[in-house]
Parts: sequence; C-alpha cells; structure tokens
Amino acid sequence: MIKHAERRAVALLTGPSAGEMLSLALSPGIVRAWRLRAVNHRPGAGVSVGYSVTWDEVRHKSSAREVRERQDGYIVASTAKISRDRLDDAGAITLYADDLPVHVWEFPGDPELPALADACDPEAMAQLVGECDVELLGYRPTRRAVLRVQGASGVHYAKVVRPNAVDGLVGRHRACAEAGLPVPRVVACRPDGLVVTSSVGGTPLAVSFQSGRDLPAIFRSLTSTLDALPPAALDLPYRPAWAERCEHYARAAGAAMPELAGRAGDLAAGILRVRKSAHYGPLVPTHGDFYEANVLVSGGRVSGLLDLDSLGPGYRADDWGCLLGHLSVLPGLSEKYAGARRIQEDWYVRAAHDADPAAIAASAAGVVLSLVASTRQRGRSDWKDQARCRLEVAEDWLARAR
Repeated sequence: MIKHAERRAVALLTGPSAGEMLSLALSPGIVRAWRLRAVNHRPGAGVSVGYSVTWDEVRHKSSAREVRERQDGYIVASTAKISRDRLDDAGAITLYADDLPVHVWEFPGDPELPALADACDPEAMAQLVGECDVELLGYRPTRRAVLRVQGASGVHYAKVVRPNAVDGLVGRHRACAEAGLPVPRVVACRPDGLVVTSSVGGTPLAVSFQSGRDLPAIFRSLTSTLDALPPAALDLPYRPAWAERCEHYARAAGAAMPELAGRAGDLAAGILRVRKSAHYGPLVPTHGDFYEANVLVSGGRVSGLLDLDSLGPGYRADDWGCLLGHLSVLPGLSEKYAGARRIQEDWYVRAAHDADPAAIAASAAGVVLSLVASTRQRGRSDWKDQARCRLEVAEDWLARAR
C-alpha cells in the first residue's frame, strides 16, 4: 500500500499535472512558467518536490482596477505528514489529489524549519555574526538547510534543522571537539532550529580523489579519525545504517523508475541476507555519514569532519561502506574521477583489515542503492542512465559481498 502511494505521489508531483497544482496553489495569481528542480523522496515519510515558478501575483484588486506583480520563486510541494498548526504558521496550503494531501509553500517558509527564513536573511544573521552575506548551499524540504555566512568576522556556516534536533546536534559537536577532532565550533544556536558554526580548514576529500595525492596517508588519517570518535556517541540513539534501510531505498528507486523496481527489490533482499551472515562486530562510535563531502584534508591528514547529525552507535563496516559506496559512484559523475576505481580497490583492501570485507561490501551496496533515486535531484537530463549505472554499481558490491 505504501509503495503504491509513493509511486503515485512521485508521478503526481513530477508529471504534467504539477502545473495545475501550482496554479491552484498560487491562485488568484497566474502561473506563467514552471520547472521541476529537485525531488526528495524519503521512503515511508513522503515526497517533496521543488519548482522554479514565475507567476503574476495579485497585489490589489477592485471593481475598477487589478494590479499584478511578476514574481519568481521556489515553490515546494510535499506529501510529508506535517501538523496543521505548523502549516498555518508557515502560511502553507494543502491541496488534495483525491485522498492524497499535498502541502505547498514558498521557500523559505518551510513549516518544519521555522528558522529557515531568518537564516536566509542577512539582517537577521547579522545579529549573530555581524554584517554578512548569506548563500544557500543545500536544502532538503522539511529536514534541513545549510548556508554559508560570510562577513567581516570571517566565514561561518548556518545549519537549519527541526527545533527538536538542536540540542542533539550541538551536543555532538561539543563531544567531538572535546575528543580533539577537527570539527566546526558552535558559535551560536537558537531553539527554533538554527545552529551557526565556525569554518574549518582544508579541501574536500574529493579533490584528493581527483589528484591522487597523499592517498595512503589520508587513509591512515581516516582510520585514526574513526578511532577517535568520542565514546559518548555510544549513549546516543541508534540510527539504522543506510544498508539497514535498503528496502526503503529500493522502494524509492522503484517509485522513480518503475522498470527498476524488481532489480532494486532483489538487491535489497540480497543485502539483508548478507547482513545476517557477515560479521559486523560490536557497536562502536560511528560518524554515520562518512564520505568525501563531509571530510576535509590538508597535508595528507583529516583537517575537518563535517555533518555530525548522524554521530552515534553503529558498526565500523558501515562507516567504511559509506565512504567506499560514495567513492564508487564518482566516476559516473565526472571524468575528473577517472582514477577513483583504482582508489576504491586499494582502500577496500585496506579497510578489510579494520572490518569484515563482506560486511563492508554489503554496506557499500546499500549506500549506492540509497543514491539511485537521488539521480533525479541533480537536474541532469540523463538521470535515468545515471540511476541504472548506480544500480549496477550496487549489484557489483553485493556480488563482492557474497
């Protein structure tokens, strides 16, 4: 039942009927043009789609005269479950496609992220860090947003999360800092979901994958970084690893491309079988989202560890699987990563000294499966080819795990 509803939601929000929905949501304004920009599917938790929209908004209307003003904005439509109070506070509206409720709002008025509007406002951010400019780096509707905040006091980063996630995020940063890890320092936070951190030095690990420099030293530093994760992480709530949620991601892949549903489902079943037989070892502190975008390096050492939202108890094989799974899809993104396959093979052998290789490979398969549906988010015309390629990469990892 859930699978059918999710496929229906994806089809509705990404198909031609989305234009009719936007016209209803912006009425009495007139939609002049719209373009699908991003699809975020959280299996079991809803589908959110972003659109660039141009419309004429009614500013004044009387019996004699109607004044319209041309608007360009980012509109989000979501089937996520959101309370009526939060929708009303954000000025969102709800439309119905038969029995399917669809909530619609204009960015930055996200009903689950009440701090987002202030985070996007230089004047509001100036109260925390001084005069500044802000740049949106990433936005996942109802979940989080990240912005670069640059001013006379330097570069900071603002993360917007749900209000109930603030204390946990701040606590994770402090625990890692006390453990001596190179994590951003929390400089300000607000209970409505805004956390401002300092910047950390270094270049993204992906740059090292392109250049091929210092890779053995970097791997050793990555191992040391995982070893140094604070023991306090074991007291945090357990969050299933990507591979443990593989059935959800198989559904998402099938919703995005129904022709892949069978293969994705078989892949998920195979991953879960391996997880039952592979040796994952004891629970240890884990990063939870350990891959090249969240690691900065300098001089062959990890100089920055980012995105600590998922820090908690887990298995070392899942952190290595996350890193290697993301590494294995890079060649499909750009020719700059032509050497990534060689690095992947070398690092897989190295990681196998730290965890069961079958467990690592199964975890990598789950991570890559989680990335199949997200090919659509990148706005590339060849996203279906990318999805098929990623599914093949995930199948290769599973074959290795077996």
